[in-house]
Amino acid sequence: MAPGQYLPMESAIHRLDPRAKFISAVFVMMAALTSGWAGMGVTALCITAGIILSRIPAGVLGMQMKSLRLIIIITVLFQILFTPGNVLYSAGPVQITTQGLTAGFDLLARLVLVIFTGIILTATTSSFSLAAGMEILFKPLDRLGIPVHEIVMALTIAIRFVPVIFEEAGIIVNAQISRGAAFNGPGLARRAGAVVSLMVPLLTGALRRSDELATAMEARCYSGGAGRTRMNALTVSAGDIICVLFSGVTLAAAVILRMTLAL
Repeated sequence: MAPGQYLPMESAIHRLDPRAKFISAVFVMMAALTSGWAGMGVTALCITAGIILSRIPAGVLGMQMKSLRLIIIITVLFQILFTPGNVLYSAGPVQITTQGLTAGFDLLARLVLVIFTGIILTATTSSFSLAAGMEILFKPLDRLGIPVHEIVMALTIAIRFVPVIFEEAGIIVNAQISRGAAFNGPGLARRAGAVVSLMVPLLTGALRRSDELATAMEARCYSGGAGRTRMNALTVSAGDIICVLFSGVTLAAAVILRMTLAL
């Protein structure tokens, strides 16, 4: 299962209004990014509750984290290697400091919390539901001349294309391996050549998929947000209110712990 892919199943989180899930996800991400270690602990408990209520299998969470491991590793390494402070280890121009290790672990924890929050949101909300909810939330910006529908549609397509790109990459990698490509073979030059042989057909496949999407939208006479209606109207339930309040309390607790206890 690729990052950003919707997981159709029955759960308490799946049944929530997409607007409530989006607002709650923003609150939890803010708590993860702005709090100290104690606040991150509170945020982790909130995310754990979300994972349990969403009934997302642990294997799916592991697969999605594995797909993003390279981004996480590179980001954390940059934080560790380029943060000045008391040197613990030095090898030529490379220095590892106490402050760098602390900052690296801090960033790693925040990234994991943010990624898990994003996984819960995208795995329990279809791209169309998320687009409808975001469009309603940002509708007041229409009065400022901001094309809300077009922006939301572009974001939705971008999110929807993430699993499509991963699927296309998997197909191409398997085809290239069957032809003798060495993605995991010895030698940096061979691996680099294999990656180049992946990028060209991947770009071609992405352009083909986008052209198919454009043709499908034209066939359905899509012309923007003006005059469009929805088959299913979004309604707010008690569960939605509880979800937003719970995430809001999580953010407030994280901020209070950071301000009062410096934790």
